[in-house]
Amino acid sequence: MGKTQILKIISVAGAFLVGFWIPLRLIGYIPDPHMEIVFDLLISAVAGINVYLHFNKPEKNIRKLSSWMSLGLVCDLICLLPLSLVAFVFLKTTVSGLLLFNLLAARHVRHIKGILDNFGHLQPITYRLVPIFVMIPLLLHMIACAWIYLGSGTAGPDSDKVFEYVKALYWAFTTLTTVGYGDISAKTIPQMLFTCGVQVTGVGVFGFILSNMASLMARRDAAREHHMDNLDKVESFMRTHRIPTDTRSKVRSYYHYMWQHKKGYRDHSALEDLPKKIQSELFFHINKPVLEQVPFLKGASHDLVEDLMNELEIRVCVPGEKVFRIGDDGDAMYFIYKGAVDILANDGHLIAHIKEGSFFGEMALLRGGQRIAAAQATQFCDLHVLKKEAFEKVCQKYPEFLQHIRSVVQERVA
Repeated sequence: MGKTQILKIISVAGAFLVGFWIPLRLIGYIPDPHMEIVFDLLISAVAGINVYLHFNKPEKNIRKLSSWMSLGLVCDLICLLPLSLVAFVFLKTTVSGLLLFNLLAARHVRHIKGILDNFGHLQPITYRLVPIFVMIPLLLHMIACAWIYLGSGTAGPDSDKVFEYVKALYWAFTTLTTVGYGDISAKTIPQMLFTCGVQVTGVGVFGFILSNMASLMARRDAAREHHMDNLDKVESFMRTHRIPTDTRSKVRSYYHYMWQHKKGYRDHSALEDLPKKIQSELFFHINKPVLEQVPFLKGASHDLVEDLMNELEIRVCVPGEKVFRIGDDGDAMYFIYKGAVDILANDGHLIAHIKEGSFFGEMALLRGGQRIAAAQATQFCDLHVLKKEAFEKVCQKYPEFLQHIRSVVQERVA
């Protein structure tokens, strides 16, 4: 975490403190002038940080002074002045009305979104929930303090300041969410006008919260919705064409497997929008444990292995499915990411049982020609397929690797 990031966190924390403390001071909850001066100096320090952050932007052109000026800078410069200290020095008392200027610093609480952007490990849901859980309590606090300042309506003032504040917070919450019970209502014209403003604000705030929560819930289970939508379409298709029950069971088993292991997605199409370099890093992380076991790739350069992995295709096989048959063209080799495969002779005799993390079909790829054995999935299998065309493309790019392959083939033939 760099210096700028730390200063931004201090700025947001200071904005939250300003939004909480100044409304309480304006309604007389903290009458101690010395405490007011301390808070005023803290606000000035935070304002100084905000001014520094304003000027510490690389896109600003120092030769164009107009690009530096903004209403936000003016507000921060006002907050930079220790108004309470000045009033105490010259007037021997503090002036609460001057604190309204310092309240301008509370606007920086909205920059919490920019801070969250710098934390790459956070989940998307966090980016949307944290600002809500920070800003809504602050808004409720300000409305409650304003309601106390206006007389608390029919509830009236109370000698117990904590109880009075809790009642005002209760009124603010019920009014802002537009579910007010009427037990506390406005009496004066200012209170009525203020209540109307809070209700109008509440419509927007409550609607914003509901829409965000609905969106978050939908996003949270987007993969399941995608999977269920596909399954509904397939079920409708099978009913329309009166597919036999055993075939339906196989189809459902396939979709169940896809959901359990891939959350309904059959390939890496979700990554297509990423830059090629990032895709390569992802594929390298996914496929590295399997590819490291391939003998003819031992000693190969990182770039070569990365290029090979970019050429891999994904294939899902169901139990009993033939991956290839005897006599098929040797046009690919296969890496087992999940599952198991049996290699069978012409008479059905088991030659080898290959499990997760292994590979097969490499000799036909290296030497060409037809398959001399068959491969059959014994369970649901995730296979990564390296086609012959893609393999030759990489070999042309790395001639030294091609020589290495030829030596490997000669050793195996001998």
